[in-house]
Amino acid sequence: MNGLSEEQRLTVSAYCQKVLVWVEEVYYKKFDSNRLDLLNLYEETTPIIWNGYTMKGASGIQAALQQLPTTTHRIESIDCQPIHSTEADPSIRFILVTVNGTVNYAGEITYLFHQAFVVRAEGKDLKIVYDCYRWLATG
Repeated sequence: MNGLSEEQRLTVSAYCQKVLVWVEEVYYKKFDSNRLDLLNLYEETTPIIWNGYTMKGASGIQAALQQLPTTTHRIESIDCQPIHSTEADPSIRFILVTVNGTVNYAGEITYLFHQAFVVRAEGKDLKIVYDCYRWLATG
């Protein structure tokens, strides 16, 4: 992170750590237990690409989530990287999150998956502004 002061590096590191915990402890727990609660984690206009299908907005996301059977996600790896922002407000941070793992549907079939998020961190609030979820293969 060349060009950042020590204070800026610590701030970025703290945001990334917060997002790592949020993704694992909030996002995937909601996905596997009460997935309609996920709607609160997305901005209203967030585009989502789900295995090649594009959805946008709360209504598109809600319809897709309601069609899925029960799930159990197992996270193998999570990585967070800050994205340089041109926002006038330096308290707004964008963070790229990549996740790899397995997801089991209704106790019957398991897929390897990769998910990439862009999360906007503003103060204490975290919102997903982009989401791309992809099955890689059956596990």
